[in-house]
Amino acid sequence: MKIPASVRRLHEDQKVVNDRLRVLVDERMAGLKQSRWHYESRVKELLSFALKIESGRFQKPEALEDFFACTLVVSNSTEIAEAEKLIDDNFTIKYRRPKQQDQTHKSSNSFPFDDLRLYVTLGQSPALPPTDLADVLFELQIKTF
Repeated sequence: MKIPASVRRLHEDQKVVNDRLRVLVDERMAGLKQSRWHYESRVKELLSFALKIESGRFQKPEALEDFFACTLVVSNSTEIAEAEKLIDDNFTIKYRRPKQQDQTHKSSNSFPFDDLRLYVTLGQSPALPPTDLADVLFELQIKTF
């Protein structure tokens, strides 16, 4: 796929910021999560970014909500609320999908992606030095094993 220079520039601008954000979030999550939970993160690659831009399913291509995304996998569904509280206590939750915790869009015989997705920022903590990354939005998925 040939990727236009303008899309490459948009990607590179966000990559620089989100690479730095990833380091901070990964460090914070390492100290917060329970040892039996799994955590991983990624920064969107150029091809994936270009395909998303092409799809038109976004509001601000210069600030994609999932350019940096991470996943926290908990043992079972009873721990989802605990994980969400952990995130709420240590990050600023801007919104979530699905909007209601007890609702889903899938039928009982269908298995599409339907995990809890929180869209969060680092926020400013009085205990930490100020950062220009405090308001960068990212996606944090909570799934079960």
